[in-house]
Amino acid sequence: MLAPRCSLRRVCSSSLLLAGLLGSLGCSDLGTHELAIEGNEAITQSIEASATDGWTITFTSFVVVVHDPGLIERTDNKPTWVRVNGVTVWELVSDLAEGEALSRQIRATNYDGADFRIAPASASSYDAATGNATTEQVEAAVDGGWSIHVIGSASDNTRSVDFDWTFDTNTRYRCKFEGDDVVELTADGTETSVIEIMGDVLFRTAVETPEAPLVFQPVYDADVNADGQVTNEELEAAGLMDTMVELTRELGGVRGAGACAGFEGGAND
Repeated sequence: MLAPRCSLRRVCSSSLLLAGLLGSLGCSDLGTHELAIEGNEAITQSIEASATDGWTITFTSFVVVVHDPGLIERTDNKPTWVRVNGVTVWELVSDLAEGEALSRQIRATNYDGADFRIAPASASSYDAATGNATTEQVEAAVDGGWSIHVIGSASDNTRSVDFDWTFDTNTRYRCKFEGDDVVELTADGTETSVIEIMGDVLFRTAVETPEAPLVFQPVYDADVNADGQVTNEELEAAGLMDTMVELTRELGGVRGAGACAGFEGGAND
């Protein structure tokens, strides 16, 4: 008899990966967890001039390649990961449509953490699939080997400039939930967690310093050929790229719980 087909969006209750678990649990021992991947207001709206050195920054596209997002259950200080295995590509400037969040049935219990990875598609044995990105964006991510692609513009009311950057960083983000942020999934219940990407972090003046001011003037000054477009190469030439690469490791968080610790990615652990 053929096993039912499964997808990233809906993990079948009869999949081989869950067979042992479900064999020992009744239906009432499961709940539904939905995992949304969204941008913060800096991405979906803009970064106002009052929050920077006088520049309003607007993203027209902010695409990330997400690997194996999920929750962490800790028992006797030993973590167990419950992940949605696979690689999905997400366009964050748009709100998710109904049904676009990842969804699966998992054991009804308390989960006190989450983790996920943003990395090039080639870092996984899974084929990249669309989360809410277009087919063209998925193909561009695979062909270009990047994990993050940002496009936008900035203006100080007298001058303006566009930017279009890609990053090939491989970062795992791990978050600890405390108090009301703990996911309490009840039998037959539904809970939603939101992985939130914080676009304003890219313009901080220092790494590992959440209170660092946001500035854009150095980016504008990097447009040495004055063509109105700041590229990766110009960031590199201006000495900005190394800092911005490190700042990409601070983009990830979980809505309500705040920023997650980011470190260079690798195999799931």
